[in-house]
Amino acid sequence: MTEDSQFDSDSSEAQGSYRFLGPILYFLFAVGPLVSNAVLVLLGAISADFVVNPTAVLIAYPAFMFPFAILQLFSGAISDVYGRVVCIVGGLVIFIVGIVIITLSTSIELLAIGNLVAGIGFGFANPALLALLSDSTFPEDIPRRMGIASALATFGVGLGPFIAGQMVVLGWQSYYILFLIIVIISTILLMVTDRPPKRVHGETGIRVFLSNLGTEIRRPIVILMLLTAFMVSLTYMGTLIWTSRGLTGALDETLIGVLLLCAGISSGVAGFLLGSIVRRYSYEPPLAIGFVALLGGASILILAGDITLASSTILVLLGLVAVGWGGGLLFPIVITYSQVFSPERRGVLTGVVTFAFFLGLALIPSIYEPLFNVGMTFVYVGILLASIILMVLFVILHRALQSNAS
Repeated sequence: MTEDSQFDSDSSEAQGSYRFLGPILYFLFAVGPLVSNAVLVLLGAISADFVVNPTAVLIAYPAFMFPFAILQLFSGAISDVYGRVVCIVGGLVIFIVGIVIITLSTSIELLAIGNLVAGIGFGFANPALLALLSDSTFPEDIPRRMGIASALATFGVGLGPFIAGQMVVLGWQSYYILFLIIVIISTILLMVTDRPPKRVHGETGIRVFLSNLGTEIRRPIVILMLLTAFMVSLTYMGTLIWTSRGLTGALDETLIGVLLLCAGISSGVAGFLLGSIVRRYSYEPPLAIGFVALLGGASILILAGDITLASSTILVLLGLVAVGWGGGLLFPIVITYSQVFSPERRGVLTGVVTFAFFLGLALIPSIYEPLFNVGMTFVYVGILLASIILMVLFVILHRALQSNAS
């Protein structure tokens, strides 16, 4: 088969025919965080190489995240009309070009350009990866798949910096070379692996694409999803990014990588457990646990005071693990909502929700930098306030979805 699309979810035989597709899609979905977040532990090495301030290196983050976020607003809808694999493979080719530019960078400007190109490429691929995972399973299994995908992605947020911290002795470029090879191999595997044949539902073309997109983003519930996803990124990822920046220069890259890895492991375990929890108890228990973990983690980090002190390391670790657990539950719940709310336009909703999440990621450096200039504790206070806002939005969204279902 050469194209992809939704197949008949009533056929368990069909699911078995594409058993190799799922692992490839899971892995590719995790590649974005593995590559984009490695810079968090490479700030010192890159800044020394380019002779700039470590904060200047953070330009790589919004350079990746802005196009990554914006493209997803459209690429999910495009995949609904023209096919998932077309978007995935095309995006990965552009992503590979971006990694090549990053690897060959000799200045902060080239580093930013490489991340921008990589962000454009993965912006095409990301929503289609999630939508194809949902297309190829039963509706009741979607929370489990979204939990696993989100778990792998959030685990990658910590694993990427950890691996990069170990490889920095070989040169910061070595990490990107490693993933350049891995992504090329994974793209080839996706192209030759059996997958569902392309199935077009109704008309195609730019008018259908614009109609699908416009229909969804005008719904109040969808707007609530966007705001909720945006605030998840400001809380969970905001904590990881600015903790990494606050520790740069005070701790070595390996230890920073270990701390971020622990947060990633916590988030990953929470995501893996989400499907089972939702199937048994519905959404309310994981939502409550996620709120407690997020608020508790931010409070612990506030109590830690000066995070650069050795005496604060344990509190920093506990705070990151708690925030990681909260993010590992709350992010996949938002994604799951987007997959079950409007199945006929699943790609559209995947795209707009991930757009909101990664737009938040792109804005994290600029939103929290004024607070960082005052003191790291003020950053954590800002994150705590953002967590409270997130809790309110989640409650409203969950009730609205329940009312819509009834």
